[in-house]
Amino acid sequence: MQTTSVSLLQRLAKTGEDADWQKLLTIYRPFIERVVNSYPVLVSHADDVVQEVVMVLMRELPVYQRQRAGSFRSWLRLVTVNQLRIALRKVKRQPQSSTEFLASVEQIESLADPMSIAAKTWDEEHDRAVLQSVIDLVRPTVQEQTWLAFERYAIADEPPSKVATDLGMSLNSVLLAKSRVLRRMRVEAKGLVDD
Repeated sequence: MQTTSVSLLQRLAKTGEDADWQKLLTIYRPFIERVVNSYPVLVSHADDVVQEVVMVLMRELPVYQRQRAGSFRSWLRLVTVNQLRIALRKVKRQPQSSTEFLASVEQIESLADPMSIAAKTWDEEHDRAVLQSVIDLVRPTVQEQTWLAFERYAIADEPPSKVATDLGMSLNSVLLAKSRVLRRMRVEAKGLVDD
């Protein structure tokens, strides 16, 4: 696990180590696949679109500069939109339902608009996907009882005294469990989700 305050995006820009690229793909590939597969006319091209998004990330991330909170998420959305548009141009040459095709065009253009409901939905789904990936990365690094205390206190919002009693831990141990797990999660998520 990364223990410095340098974010994954910063590490990719500086060194671009294989482990960091693998982590980025572990976090983002499933999310991008879900988005692309939500366009029925592109389902047969989904792997190609996802691969093109990944190629743009690998090419452009070393020079990417975060401008503000949420800028990476917005940039990734636009990269994905552009690859969806390219795929639609290729599909346009093939016979299919014009209604389905036009619906996909409208859906993609809506996603391109940063003020649209589609863009806001993208932001929410992005953050959920990254959070789940961060949980999946951190959970194996934490002792089971520490994780249970964190999960019940921080996620399920149970009173810490009840969690301590149920798990046979001191109240201080439950409070520390939450603090330690959140700190590890923040390190993993730094730069990927808004603070």
